[in-house]
Amino acid sequence: MVQASLRTKEVTEARTRHAVADGALKRLWDAERNGPMTLNKRQITALCGLLYKDFIDGLSDEPGTAEIWEEVENIHASYRARGKTEKWIGPSVDAVLTREGLVVDETSWKRLAEAAFDTLDRAAGTLKRNARGDYSPDPVASTFPTWTRPSISNGDNDAPRADSILSVDDLFERWAAYNADKKAANTIKRYRGSFRSLIRFAEDRDVRSLTGDDIYAWALHREKVEGITAKAVNKNDLVAVSSVFSWAMSRQGGTLLTANPVSGSRLDEPKEKGKKREKHFREKEIGAILSAASSVKPNDTNPTLYFAYRWCPWLAAYSGARIAELTHLEKRDIRVEDGVTLMDLRVTKTDAPRLIPIHEHLIEQGFLAFVEASGPGPLFFDPERHDKKTATPPAEQRGQKVAKWVREVAKLDPNVDPNHGWRHTWKTKALDVGIEERIRDAITGHRVRSVGRSYEAPTLKMKAKAMKRFPRYKLDLTA
Repeated sequence: MVQASLRTKEVTEARTRHAVADGALKRLWDAERNGPMTLNKRQITALCGLLYKDFIDGLSDEPGTAEIWEEVENIHASYRARGKTEKWIGPSVDAVLTREGLVVDETSWKRLAEAAFDTLDRAAGTLKRNARGDYSPDPVASTFPTWTRPSISNGDNDAPRADSILSVDDLFERWAAYNADKKAANTIKRYRGSFRSLIRFAEDRDVRSLTGDDIYAWALHREKVEGITAKAVNKNDLVAVSSVFSWAMSRQGGTLLTANPVSGSRLDEPKEKGKKREKHFREKEIGAILSAASSVKPNDTNPTLYFAYRWCPWLAAYSGARIAELTHLEKRDIRVEDGVTLMDLRVTKTDAPRLIPIHEHLIEQGFLAFVEASGPGPLFFDPERHDKKTATPPAEQRGQKVAKWVREVAKLDPNVDPNHGWRHTWKTKALDVGIEERIRDAITGHRVRSVGRSYEAPTLKMKAKAMKRFPRYKLDLTA
């Protein structure tokens, strides 16, 4: 009897983890029945590639200092000099063998342990390079061959068992279940759209049999047959599939895949005609959008739509917030804290809430009076009017309507985004008046780029002080 905790009480998550654990256990029993196997040089090197990837993936984003990795290299040298390499690396070797369902002979284990110790030395060298800011293509990673799990005989029939087939659909649902509480619902929804196409294309094939050629053929099919632009396939579809496949290669994903077939797949994008422009709004566009927002006529049949047109462009102009973050605002989110009048963005793209001081020009225009006169609940949409049959949240639908309206009334250049353009505009103007980068990032919700910066979280009062420096938009509303 084998008994182990799945370490979760959530039913959907338990099913996913049980499927992964059950598959690993079956591979281990098969290996035990067939006796210890002998690994060849290529297999040993490929297994070391898995160890290398595990080590690098966990630390390369924040590798610390080069001095730390120099110390690690010294420790490795000490263990090598004292003949204790197996003691140091043994647990990692056992873990990767168990994960892959392998039982190997003593000679193979010792050869793998020796090679794995050298691999960790090479990983330390790579992380030392990362710590110094060098993230150029990793020459070490390309030296490892792709790991292919050896087939295990099933009696007289060596073909894969039917119950071992992992379809593209199965893989996506495992990923979606695992990430239900980790990814934004909108991200899972977008990825599902890409996977619907891949599921139809792959039909009943085992996802582990898909190659780079298969993925490229699907991408071409997506463009030529389904009519999706090459740019959208590259930016959305291939990114979604690559992300899920990468998860399937990780421990969290049960190492269901040993390689990501999306790597290297990309469609040629036609050269865009005309000169590309900057992403922020030009002064004429700013005037057109904000003037239209200030002069929009009330809508008695759909008042919250009028409120969204009237205030969301101005809120975006003075905060750089994403439009859906603003359309999610409720009356309770506008308040005074520590003497600062603010809006509390509780629903954000990164799932990290943030407080943004409200610019005094918005207060002078009557924004607080509008909030005070509003009923409890959402400010910019009416939940009762929301179509319950659609999967798109009402706040996102309202953001889309604002975008469409802005593009029409301001006659915007098609190369600038009617909503996201405000993020670029706000940061550009904030830079111009000397607001620090860390405070600009804190207000707009951009991720900091270093460990040191993560310790320097600007306070609400620091953000309020910076907001006072942000220039007013001056419009001639009488023209």
